[in-house]
Amino acid sequence: MSNKIKKQSLLGKTPARKKPTQTKRQRPTRQQQARAQAAQQSAPEIELKKSKTRWYALAAVVLILLITPKPVLITYEKLGMVSQSVFWPGVFGYGANLFDSTLSPRADLSRNIIYLCQDKRKPDTCQKYRVTEQSGFFAAMKKLIMD
Repeated sequence: MSNKIKKQSLLGKTPARKKPTQTKRQRPTRQQQARAQAAQQSAPEIELKKSKTRWYALAAVVLILLITPKPVLITYEKLGMVSQSVFWPGVFGYGANLFDSTLSPRADLSRNIIYLCQDKRKPDTCQKYRVTEQSGFFAAMKKLIMD
């Protein structure tokens, strides 16, 4: 085998060497870089906004559930006749309802009295009943589902 001899010149000129070629990487343009940075920055903000809106919606639903009146299962009697019904007090006193009756109720549950009226504007159509027992929300829901 023969060894290649390097030629040298006396005046300092050397023969041209071939430079090793490097693989060319495509550098992203400034627009592409700006888009990538904007996408990275906006993605967490969108997730934060979604999670915040979910928490706000959940808080609103819980607040509405706490504010609205809940139905109550009441047992009332008059002259030995006992009846049990689900009473919904209405919103701020308007729209009170007994679910299994066509009569309009006026209730004073703190004094254990309920008035059932055929016409709320005429007090002589009302009958006074004594509330003997009050059960909570879950008992009322069970009664509504069973009937």
